[in-house]
Amino acid sequence: MNITDITVNRYKNKEQDSYVGEILIITVKTDTAHEGIGFTSAQPGLGEIYALIISQIIKPVIVGKNAMHNKDLWSSMYNAVPRRGGDGILRNCIASIDFALWDLKGKAANLPVAALFGGVRDLIPTYANCAHHMPAKELAKRAASYVENGHKALKIRGTKSFVTPEEATRRVREVRAAIGPDVKLMVDVNGSWDVDTAIQQLKAWEPYNVYWLEEPVDPADIPGYARVRARAGQTYIVGGEQHVGLLEHRHLIDDGHIDMVQPNAAMTGGITDWLHIHAYATARNIPVSPWDLQMVHLHLAAGLPNIKWIEYFMADNALLEFQTKLFSKTEQKEVVKDDGVYLAAPKLSGLGIGIDHAFAEKSLIS
Repeated sequence: MNITDITVNRYKNKEQDSYVGEILIITVKTDTAHEGIGFTSAQPGLGEIYALIISQIIKPVIVGKNAMHNKDLWSSMYNAVPRRGGDGILRNCIASIDFALWDLKGKAANLPVAALFGGVRDLIPTYANCAHHMPAKELAKRAASYVENGHKALKIRGTKSFVTPEEATRRVREVRAAIGPDVKLMVDVNGSWDVDTAIQQLKAWEPYNVYWLEEPVDPADIPGYARVRARAGQTYIVGGEQHVGLLEHRHLIDDGHIDMVQPNAAMTGGITDWLHIHAYATARNIPVSPWDLQMVHLHLAAGLPNIKWIEYFMADNALLEFQTKLFSKTEQKEVVKDDGVYLAAPKLSGLGIGIDHAFAEKSLIS
């Protein structure tokens, strides 16, 4: 099954500015009836650059090759620009094609991608992303509504570029009061604090039983992670969404001493590279909690061990409103149980990505 072509279509919310500037949908075509679908998102201004990288740099090095040889194809894509040129935004572009290749592999086998990993889990635990940009009291009401719908764990945001540390504390206080003592409460600050701020905030949050603090310091500050972890008390320190490749995640795990790692398959260059990180974390007994990208991570969590849960973005989350509409036909079934909200394991072949073609047609750039 050889690759014959790779096409790229760019989509943008033309009605309003979006948190994500564009979404690119990639189709890998073969000399058989099978083709694979992948995607990536691009910040405003980068969509055209991504499309050029995919069509002019990556496509020429893999067209004509066997679509089933995803490891060799990944190496070819990564090395298409020498001297570590495969890092940075090129990894997002590689990921979009790697997703399509795994989608293709699943479709060729008439199996969901989850089944290709050898494990079976019918229900995948989730935690709710509640990172809405709202005043503390409004955020607390939204969080309480999630709990009413069955969620037993949720995450809010305290990022310095959006709120002060004092406002972050108000959010924690109000949300904890609204959801009660038994729901896990996590806080993400997107690497925006320094070590001292993180330690002082953790002290201030001791009465509120914060389950984890996510990305407390800049991703490059691995010693800072270790210093925060040493003073975190009962709160877990987690991170990894902005790290790429096995080397960076090894440093984060071994030298940063994090309690849980959050690799993102889009950031690191696709499922193929993500699997190396998962294998290392599993060997070190570090739980994996993938960040975002529930369409893809659902398959990984269903088919692999040592994945605690996946992050669940619901339709009311403005951060991913455009993506939610574009992929509204994607297979997803929510199951509420006494101990929380689960997503059912995928059943459709491939990644099960379902595009709303009418919405896509209105959003098409090129």
